[in-house]
Amino acid sequence: MRGVIACCLGALAVAGCARGARDELARQTIAANCGACHTVPGVGTARGKVGPSLAGIGSRQVIAGRLPNSRANMLHWITHAQSVEPGSVMPDIPLTPAQAGAVADYLYSLD
Repeated sequence: MRGVIACCLGALAVAGCARGARDELARQTIAANCGACHTVPGVGTARGKVGPSLAGIGSRQVIAGRLPNSRANMLHWITHAQSVEPGSVMPDIPLTPAQAGAVADYLYSLD
């Protein structure tokens, strides 16, 4: 029984470390790519006023005023905003899939 408990606790610790690393990747990516335009809770340097605050974005009905709020649409908007809203001030952001996924997951975790 102790072995099972120790194994479960070890798995939780690894999962927590992985989540912590993913959240750190998200915060670094947000600071470098989003923070000049958006305010993002938990990212001290993300205090922009050009775009909306991203606090509570996970509970909004739509993204970019037109896309149903889903993880897939969030990923598309983050990386290919100009294909959704040509001429928008939101630029296409050249993120790796890992960066884009970490940012989307982090934004949804804020709610």
